[in-house]
Amino acid sequence: MDLNEFYSIIFEWGGLTYRGVFSDDLFTEGLYASIGLITTIISLFLVIAFYFIINRPSFSRWQHWLIMLLINFVIAFLIGLIVPQNIFYGLGIDYDIMEYITFGLITAITTTAFFILWTYCFKWWKSHAKGTPKLFFGKF
Repeated sequence: MDLNEFYSIIFEWGGLTYRGVFSDDLFTEGLYASIGLITTIISLFLVIAFYFIINRPSFSRWQHWLIMLLINFVIAFLIGLIVPQNIFYGLGIDYDIMEYITFGLITAITTTAFFILWTYCFKWWKSHAKGTPKLFFGKF
């Protein structure tokens, strides 16, 4: 399984968000892999920035973590909206703007899951925010 196929399964949520010809063109152009890698790395960077680079007691509450999550959401939405639009425009492929907006939202929601996953991977190390946020598992 290559990265394009791996990320296509993730972005299509196992087939739930398959968009027909639009999804086929995303796959054919390899955009699932490139957008997936970009958003995964951005999520990783924002989590590392929150827990290790910023790492201040005054910026360690759950509201601050939520701000970083929202920044991640907006960046992922814009990437999912702009990158396919530019690539397809360059190839002469025309889609309705709602296709791009929908894919942008799917990208943002999927990247939010990556952000939460990275949070649980890194929040335990020496950090002022190791207890932030307390999601899903109470004390964790």
